[in-house]
Amino acid sequence: MVGRADLHVHTTVSDGEATPAEVAELLARSDLAVVAVTDHDSVEGALRVRELLAGQGPDVVVGTEVSTAEGHLLAIFVDRDVPRGLDARRTVEIIHERGGLAIAAHPYFPIASLGDLAGRLPVDAIEVANGTALGELANRRAARRLGPSARALVGGSDAHLPQALGHVRTHFFGSTALDLRVAIERGETWPVFDWRAHLGVWPPQVLRMARRALGGLTWRRQATSGRSLP
Repeated sequence: MVGRADLHVHTTVSDGEATPAEVAELLARSDLAVVAVTDHDSVEGALRVRELLAGQGPDVVVGTEVSTAEGHLLAIFVDRDVPRGLDARRTVEIIHERGGLAIAAHPYFPIASLGDLAGRLPVDAIEVANGTALGELANRRAARRLGPSARALVGGSDAHLPQALGHVRTHFFGSTALDLRVAIERGETWPVFDWRAHLGVWPPQVLRMARRALGGLTWRRQATSGRSLP
């Protein structure tokens, strides 16, 4: 049996637009066997989604997207927050000390990514398929440069919008979170990119990115002009 997992999902606990309750409702109707909720620097979203599902829908892996000094790392199968701001190698060590798995997230995206460093860290997997709009070339670069030497290859939607959830997946043999973990450790996972769904969520993703960029630009202009900020 081939199981489907989405290893990169955000909620309103960080910068997602769906609440944990809304994510849980979507997951209960999905065809996913496993999901890792990975809010930025917090496991709270994952814990809340797991509690809300209460055994219905997919297995919920507790995770977080950790902001290291060099870029983002996904920590999955952890039970508490991982310190942010440390160097990436030390962050991987802490994840492993806590019994988790470390995944290099979107290595070649232009912001908050590890780049070539991802290939020199003892990570358990490389995310070579990330569902963020405009990241297609970065995904190809990750697969080409880091894929051949990676311990495992995975994919995740990086869903910040509810409609993006599950459109990029990690496939594995089995149906449970434990099966997924074993598959990652053995290097027996493969990413699957639903291009039809990706094209459907591409416009709202780009619009969201533009709104956030415009909001950041407005904030910087207000700050440098000395105007009071809201």
